[in-house]
Amino acid sequence: MAKTKFDIRTEATKPLYASVGVVDQAAELVRGSVSDVQRRISEVRASIRGLDYDQLATRGEVLVARIRNQETTKQATRQGKVTSVKAKTTRTQTAKAGDTTAKTAKRAARTTSATASRQASRPKSSAKATGTAARRSASAGTKAASQAAKKVGD
Repeated sequence: MAKTKFDIRTEATKPLYASVGVVDQAAELVRGSVSDVQRRISEVRASIRGLDYDQLATRGEVLVARIRNQETTKQATRQGKVTSVKAKTTRTQTAKAGDTTAKTAKRAARTTSATASRQASRPKSSAKATGTAARRSASAGTKAASQAAKKVGD
């Protein structure tokens, strides 16, 4: 008696893909005219009863793959990575500026204010760049979601 291999990754993702498949099929229905939708709803009800869970999971997996491979999704991912790198840079520069300011304050109490002002300019600039990158990431994400929504039901 041959044993079947149990692939945890495949089995763990099936419910997600099945859900996406159901949503994709429902979205496909919405795109038609009202009378067509009513006719197709009754057809879908009958077909869902006959559909296999694995078929829905496959349909959902195909849709997710199409969305992942579209250019706007890839662009949003790249922009998110840029934002992450800029945020790390900002954190590092801020920590260094804080350390430098503390050391300078110990050495020369009278010049602490001027030194702190000079040291604060780099993190401020970096924080501004991070904010800009975050806005671009959000914009790219919105664009990707819009493109993905257009794919649902195709």
